[in-house]
Amino acid sequence: MYAASIGCEVAVYGDSMAINDPGLSQEQVSGCYAESVFPEFFGIYTDSKKTKEIAQRELGFDVVYPASNLVEILGWSSYKEDEVAKYACSGFSSVASPGPYSEGPLFSIVLTTYNRPDLLRDALASVGTQTLLDFEVILINDNGAPVEHLLADYDFPITYLRQGRNKGLSAARNAGLAMARGRYIVYLDDDDIYLPNHLAVLAEAFDQHPGSVIYTGVEYVNEKLEDGQRIELGRGQPFKHEVFDRDRLFVQNYIPVNTWAHPREMLATVGEFDTDLAAFEDWDMLLRLATRYPFVHVPTVTSEVHTRPPGAGSDHMLGRERKNFPALYRELYQRYSGSASEDLKRGRQQMLASLGERPRDSLTAWLAERLPTASENRLIADYLQDHQGGPLIGVLVLDLEGQAEQLMLTLKSLLGERCLYATLRILVITPADVPAPSAADKLRFLKMTGEPLAVQINCAVEASDCQWFMLARAGDEFTQSGLMVAGVELARNPECRAVYGDQLQRLPDGSLGGAFLPGFNLDLLLSFPLVMARHWLYRRDLFLAVGGFDGEFSEAFEFEFLTRLVEQEGLVGLGHIDEPLLITNAPQLRDNPDERRVIEHHLGKRGYQARVLPGLPGRYRTHYGHVTRPLVSIILSTDVPLAALQRCADSLLEKTTYDHYELLLADSGNRADVTAWLHDVAALGDDKVRVIAAGAGLAQNRVAEQARGEYLLLLSGEAAIVNADWLDELLNHAQRPEVGVVGGKLLTANGRVAQAGLLLGLNGPSTPAFAGEPMEAAGYLHRLQVDQNYSAVGEACLMIRTEVYRQLGGMDGELAAFRDVDLCLRVREAGYLTVWAAHAIVLHEAELVSADAEAQDQFYDRYLPQLANDPAYNRNLALNGRGFDLESDVSLTWRPLSWRPSPVVLAHPADPWGCGHYRVIQPFSALKAQGLIDGTLSMGLLHVTDLERYDPDVVVLQRQIGDERLDAMRRIKRFSRAFKVYELDDYLPNLPLKSVHRDQMPRDILKSLRRGLDFVDRFVVSTQSLAEAFAGLHHDIRVIENRLPAKWWRGLENQRRRGRKPRVGWAGGISHTGDLDLIADVVKELTHEVEWVFFGMCPDKIRPYVHEIHVGVEIEKYPATLASLNLDLALAPVEQNLFNECKSNLRLLEYGACGFPVICSDLVCYRGDLPVTRVKNRFRDWVDAIRMHISDLDAAAQAGDRLRDAVYRDWMLEGENLERWRRAWMPD
Repeated sequence: MYAASIGCEVAVYGDSMAINDPGLSQEQVSGCYAESVFPEFFGIYTDSKKTKEIAQRELGFDVVYPASNLVEILGWSSYKEDEVAKYACSGFSSVASPGPYSEGPLFSIVLTTYNRPDLLRDALASVGTQTLLDFEVILINDNGAPVEHLLADYDFPITYLRQGRNKGLSAARNAGLAMARGRYIVYLDDDDIYLPNHLAVLAEAFDQHPGSVIYTGVEYVNEKLEDGQRIELGRGQPFKHEVFDRDRLFVQNYIPVNTWAHPREMLATVGEFDTDLAAFEDWDMLLRLATRYPFVHVPTVTSEVHTRPPGAGSDHMLGRERKNFPALYRELYQRYSGSASEDLKRGRQQMLASLGERPRDSLTAWLAERLPTASENRLIADYLQDHQGGPLIGVLVLDLEGQAEQLMLTLKSLLGERCLYATLRILVITPADVPAPSAADKLRFLKMTGEPLAVQINCAVEASDCQWFMLARAGDEFTQSGLMVAGVELARNPECRAVYGDQLQRLPDGSLGGAFLPGFNLDLLLSFPLVMARHWLYRRDLFLAVGGFDGEFSEAFEFEFLTRLVEQEGLVGLGHIDEPLLITNAPQLRDNPDERRVIEHHLGKRGYQARVLPGLPGRYRTHYGHVTRPLVSIILSTDVPLAALQRCADSLLEKTTYDHYELLLADSGNRADVTAWLHDVAALGDDKVRVIAAGAGLAQNRVAEQARGEYLLLLSGEAAIVNADWLDELLNHAQRPEVGVVGGKLLTANGRVAQAGLLLGLNGPSTPAFAGEPMEAAGYLHRLQVDQNYSAVGEACLMIRTEVYRQLGGMDGELAAFRDVDLCLRVREAGYLTVWAAHAIVLHEAELVSADAEAQDQFYDRYLPQLANDPAYNRNLALNGRGFDLESDVSLTWRPLSWRPSPVVLAHPADPWGCGHYRVIQPFSALKAQGLIDGTLSMGLLHVTDLERYDPDVVVLQRQIGDERLDAMRRIKRFSRAFKVYELDDYLPNLPLKSVHRDQMPRDILKSLRRGLDFVDRFVVSTQSLAEAFAGLHHDIRVIENRLPAKWWRGLENQRRRGRKPRVGWAGGISHTGDLDLIADVVKELTHEVEWVFFGMCPDKIRPYVHEIHVGVEIEKYPATLASLNLDLALAPVEQNLFNECKSNLRLLEYGACGFPVICSDLVCYRGDLPVTRVKNRFRDWVDAIRMHISDLDAAAQAGDRLRDAVYRDWMLEGENLERWRRAWMPD
């Protein structure tokens, strides 16, 4: 009535109001009475002129009350203000004559307002200046001051709704979306404005980028309000940019709501604005859109955002909610993880810090994910039971200061459910009074004595029955899974003598840092024992046989014991477990005289006259004391610019202190000026500097044949010498008999690290470690400051024993790239170490040339297992990015079933929605929960080294199309031993003409499918018809029909006969335009006989006849939401085409699980044994079938029960159905 009084067209459906008056009859109270009094307001279409006259007569032409006043005046007990938006959205039109806009405009502008009528005038005026006129305005007043008197001033279509109560911005926008009819949705707040070009710019962009979210440039205007007038204080573009940055959006919203637009059909997928958020509801919607759709930015400024400082006449929501920002940011960060980018992670941490919030400890969350599932627990328990329960591990807790609170922290982490490994003995050495021990006690206390601590530990170990033991300090916390993983690995590797794991360390600011260590690294042990010589697990029998800890090294007895193990049997049996075993305080870097003594004592036993040089606290630089001064042949590469080569030679000759070398220059013949200069050098006749003529084969190999030196040094002609002792530092390690290769620390001219060793498998076959770090940086775990072993170093500065170089045949000229890595790996295979010398500093600034794909593949063919498992790195660190970043996908690194009791499946769903869930995610999850498979899901295809590191038995690839994906599949076929399965459940070559996905499909889709299927071993499809349609594309096509996951679809609750008329409905996404066209006339025909309910897509032409429209929800919520529609009858129309003939009966199964009786099209996809009513796609057949069902709702309910029973019996993802899926994914 209120809307009609200002000229809006209205259409009332059902019981629109209830009148609370004890004097009225039941009939008068009902909506039927309202219809009898005001029949002009009821029906599909109404006469706005008549309803306006009636409304003005009833309400008083000169007096207009807001709805809240009407509640009081008329005595209504409830005012269903949302009925208009929910049921009669198409009935609303505009204050002005709708004219050409009534058939559905190009844009719907959702404009929200609350108590700012003066600002609203400007917003509406800016809409009126648009150069593109194909739009409608949906104005939602969130129960603020009346603005109806403003609307007559504008001659464009305005649909107006005043909320019955203030519900917030999200609910207001949702009410507007429910009434929108435009192809595209744009948003406007009442205090902002559009520039005249706004809609025109967006329309042009949509023409070029259909199916995208488009946003434009914006200018921010700072202003204050005085007496309703805007006073501008300044303007600018703080978020100006040229292209969309997805990671940036996942850190902070830099796209104002009045700049972006999206196709209305996207709402069926992403849903409405979240009314539970106190703020940032627009950012939440953007993140949902960005998760599913591409974004395109048009930098042209087309709108203004107006901001006001607090107290300047503003009631801006962001000002009110700022105190809640940290919690809101955390909420959205948790909802939308975004990419695995380290920049994104850092950006989020910095954002939280800027809001005064300490960032959540990412390592704490990471650790919480490293727990076995129930099925994994069962398998681990069975494995350990088969190995005598697992090795008995003793933990010696050293409570040297009697700190009861710290001791209890440690013990709690070892007892009960906090520790998943049960085969333990816990011994506590403490000065406190101790209880009398019992032989059966798992926990025993030992009273400290006056003897050296090492002696007390030796006695405790000797008296214990444990097979392995480790030391911990009071206050250390053991991780929940760490000892369990260690127990399994020790059972699998009985030849080990001692092993160590990773650590998490408590940092001074209270956060956690990760000490993810390399495999056993002799040089890192000697240069940084503070990190490498703590928290080892020792085999008790060997420990006692060697004599235990030596009390003479009271501050370094673990370190000393490890050096004795090395002296005994070398590096054999010293292992590393890539799993954090405990959380400990970060050690303080300090000089430890006992550590210095251990180093010199150990090296003395090995024949060196070594001494530890003064240096950084706790990080030791050792001079090995070699007495010989061997000749070094420096092979200088000359295929470089002449100026660089001259600088290199001059700096080398002038600054190198070690003078027993020869400089060999091999002419490549590729540079005329270099050749001329080399001719002049040769003419000098200096025997110290020799020029080798150009010839066949690699220059380094030709020169090495003529080298006189005992050692070769490969050096880039673009290097420059700055430290006089650089050559001494290289020789310090090269003369050790166990060392084969030594590399130096390469710096750029601007003081950055160019190379500090090579990390294998990082971003390809290899990447320079720490590239780009400042020269003074410590690096991860201080690794830029200490000597250590790497798997490879670069040929820009590589020293090798001449004899070894020649025995191995030198550099491999057959390789197009990575010859230095190849050489180092062959040296390692020959039994030698590669050492990176932190103090052998050389300047080197050359352009890094990336190897092409073929060169990479050539190297993968030769060394892929070694590249993916670099012992100088750690499996918990990512193989992409800068290096030494934590792998964000825990599922790739958390591998508790290391002995592979079940096949390991790496499954790649095509999307996280219906198709991805039904065909990959849910079958995978069900199989893993039953212990039938192990493995993980990954939305993106893995890089070659990531794939090799994971080493799956099976790879499942769903709907992978496009050149980039196909090339990744080519590499999977070439480099992975896994059985490869391609999964598809639609006939992609023949999408329906009206499908919104048709334009997104490659034109050569059949060719793309043929290529993809060439790379796999099996092709799995969802129906026999689909298998027949694809016949000939693959030799092994298997049919596995869709099944419903029980956890989603069993036990759903729904009610029947909940409407005034039978509730008949349809549910589905945005791709069913053609299907719904089949029943459009049916919907119109039966509008007075049923309550139509649509869930998801609802075409504009049938909206006027639909009783309820529900937007799409997340897939996890879909089953319960579908059941809650309480349908008396569900429809499943499909148009006849090859695509639909190949579809599955999934829609029938979903309806059936809800207990809905079903009428469906009589097509192949829906034929079978399910008890549903099948009809021809003819208007009369559909109408008759529907009327038959709604005429006997009892019989319809029984049909729904029969269908549910059939679905539960035969179509659930469990039992034999699940086993069929497992067989389809496994090789025969």
